[in-house]
Formats: sequence, C-alpha cells, structure tokens
Amino acid sequence: MAVQNRQDNTNAPFILSDDSLVKTGIIQDLNAQRVDPILQYTVLAKVVGGDDIWVPWNAVNGVDGSAVPRGIYLGADIPVADLVDGEKIGCPILVGNATVNENMVVFDQDTLSAESIIGAGTIWAVSGRLAIKEAAGIFFEDTVAISEYEN
Repeated sequence: MAVQNRQDNTNAPFILSDDSLVKTGIIQDLNAQRVDPILQYTVLAKVVGGDDIWVPWNAVNGVDGSAVPRGIYLGADIPVADLVDGEKIGCPILVGNATVNENMVVFDQDTLSAESIIGAGTIWAVSGRLAIKEAAGIFFEDTVAISEYEN
C-alpha cells in the first residue's frame, strides 16, 4: 500500500492590502534586562517628539506615546546584541493604511495582546486592536490557510 505524503508549501503574506505606508525609523529599547530579540512583525508604539523613535508596545500606561500602538516592525529579528546603546537605526516600520495577517502579529514578549485595554478608567478606554486601527489605519484580519482542509 502506498503512503501519501502531504507538504504545506504555502507562504502566507503578512500585509494583505495594497498601498501600505512603510517608513524607516529607530527602534529603541532601553530595558537593560532584555534577553529576547525584538521579533519581526512586533507591534510598536511611537515616542512623542524626538527623532522618529519607536519602542516595542509592552505597556498601556506610558505618558510619552509608548502606551499607544502605532506601527509594526517589518525587518528581520533584532538580537539584543544588535541594540547598540539600546537602539537600532534604519528599521522598516509599517505605519499605516494596511490590513495585516493577525496570526503573524507579534506582541513583545507576550506582555500584551490585541485585546489589552489602553486608557482604562478614562473616557478613551480602547483595546489595542482599536487603537492601532484609529492611530495608524492598520487592521488585523484573521486568516485561514486553505491547505489545512482536505478536499
């Protein structure tokens, strides 16, 4: 009897829409205790003022812009050793006008999720999902690989 093998060769895209906005920025992480790399497709927040500085979105209570998700890192994983003086310059960041594959989105060190609440106890209490949609026009879309189903 023959053995049937199946291989999934699908390569799901991250950005599911056309005409998305990508810019180059500086990713900064001054957490001296950090041991994990900053992964591709990590949700980022933009620090107010300064030189286009972005940080991994991992707190909902920052007052410098770091509490609001506004972009997604598109480059290769950044090892901790590459964060020279706590930052990496010249990083591609998705900043708006896009629908992305929700299954590929990364929340830094699993500290938050799309359902984490920003501004809790205020009139502007929203989920991370709604905040990134309103702030950057980035929409999360749940996708299913068609190869997961038998004919």
